[in-house]
Amino acid sequence: MIAVLPDESSAFEAYRLLQCHGISPENLALVGKGYSNPDSVGLFSPAHTTWRYAKAGMFWVGSACTVMGVILHLVFKLNLANLDWSQSLFTIAATSGLVGIGLGGFLGTMYGWFFKSSLSISCRNCLARGQYLLLLEGSESLTRKGREILDDYTVKPNP
Repeated sequence: MIAVLPDESSAFEAYRLLQCHGISPENLALVGKGYSNPDSVGLFSPAHTTWRYAKAGMFWVGSACTVMGVILHLVFKLNLANLDWSQSLFTIAATSGLVGIGLGGFLGTMYGWFFKSSLSISCRNCLARGQYLLLLEGSESLTRKGREILDDYTVKPNP
């Protein structure tokens, strides 16, 4: 659970409130200026996350395309002009591998950016505006209890 709080005093009050209701500090993290940084609680920078998925995509898709290039060469007896069998095999495998690396890098980057970095981006935007994050990690019942405590604590505007 992530609670976004407007300033340091309300963030610290919410932190203490959860502790007073029996939630262990081991399950809580306060993120913001003067407290934990986003990287220490797993909210890595979007560039870091994106690069990690891009590298994985380049490796796996590049490897798969290299293997597919070799299989296609062997099954269909593909030969390139002016090259013998082994040179043709190497050229097709290398070319398909390079195409796969490029495709895997692109797909991994898009996956990392749009699907794996969205939470980190929104949390870092809150921190850039001077807000604080209160993170509660634990079982479903623990996070539900924390959510109920904080819902009772916060003042909701009248409709």
